[in-house]
Amino acid sequence: MMKIRIILIISLLICFFSIQAYGATEEPVNADKLIDDLESTYGIKVTIQDKDDNINYNDCLIVLDKGLSRFPDGLIKEITDYYTKKGISINIIINETEKISDLFSEYVMSDESANIYINTLQNSLYRNSCVASEEGFVYGIGHFISDYIFKIYGYDKLRNEFENLNSGYNYGTWEKGYENVFLNKHSASSFKEEVANIIWYIEIHPDKLRNINNGNFTVIHKKIELLSNAAEQSFSSITKETNLWNEALPQKPDEWARETIEKMKSASLIPEEYEGIYRSYITKKDFYNLTFNIIEKKIGKERFSNIFGIVEKEEYTSLDPLKGEVYVDIDVNYDAEEDNYITRLEIAKFFGYVSNKLNKDISDYKIAEFDDISSVSESEKLFIYYVSSNGLLKGNGISFKPFENCTYQESYLMLMRLYNFL
Repeated sequence: MMKIRIILIISLLICFFSIQAYGATEEPVNADKLIDDLESTYGIKVTIQDKDDNINYNDCLIVLDKGLSRFPDGLIKEITDYYTKKGISINIIINETEKISDLFSEYVMSDESANIYINTLQNSLYRNSCVASEEGFVYGIGHFISDYIFKIYGYDKLRNEFENLNSGYNYGTWEKGYENVFLNKHSASSFKEEVANIIWYIEIHPDKLRNINNGNFTVIHKKIELLSNAAEQSFSSITKETNLWNEALPQKPDEWARETIEKMKSASLIPEEYEGIYRSYITKKDFYNLTFNIIEKKIGKERFSNIFGIVEKEEYTSLDPLKGEVYVDIDVNYDAEEDNYITRLEIAKFFGYVSNKLNKDISDYKIAEFDDISSVSESEKLFIYYVSSNGLLKGNGISFKPFENCTYQESYLMLMRLYNFL
């Protein structure tokens, strides 16, 4: 049965303050430049096999860019450098297919190469071409990353740690009680598949993972902690401060944030997909979306649409990598920067932007003498003064910490102040 998934994302381009969110205009993708960027950033060779001039391959490249950028900076490149030194090439190969059932990504490792295949289909029902989904691609990358962890951390060591948590349930079958220790039936098929499945779900569906068992810890969460620890020991680019995959673990808000968060939940200011994430660092994308959500709640849909605008969205098909279910997704311009963590300075600039759009006087501020903003440009300091003067972002009286990231729970307090300020 076909499932339809509609993802509504507000798209806009914030030019005045040099903050990028989702683009409001359809800009053509420079395929050659994107391929060069992917190869230089990740050390992966991208090849379009048997290229057909009638097919638009840009969607494949966007899927690659989105999928790879989900992972922490340096992680993928660290793997590719390791294999390259051993004479093993890392390739992403884009193929054309004529069957929608072939729209899956595939990962194949050999002594000479590690290849990830991603397919594109011409003349689909929904548009001129459709490609294997980002979900499918990340699932393939999950195998690529887990193979590296097995080599560096130790396959037998990690498997033994996992099996100690399996409570006697064995790989290769599915019986009553297995749902308590395995993510799904496919995870229970083998240890390698379980690790790849967990990485895939962590990156694509962290909300589903952290809310298993109503947000209480399970064996699956303990496995995520084991895998995160193994990754920390396998990658020099990953440290405990990275909080790797923390967003997939059940979280409770700290006491100082609890009352505000409960008020926001009661007022439907926090969408359901953000349930249970508090102590992880927030991405730009999530912060922008949460901000727009509370502004829409405050001023109403019609006024919100008139002020900020919503772009038209195109649909395309994609496939669940395991179930083979067809989805219809919304295609929006994508900026990989959106998956980076947002800084306090960027929040200040963004709040200045939305305040200006809502006819607030952003020149109404008092100069604050923070001791850590000397490296901030004079034009950006104005936004720091604006948000601090209006109580939207508060320093400690001495420091503003402009380049520090914010957690979700810290962001909720800022957003509640914005809601009350508007």
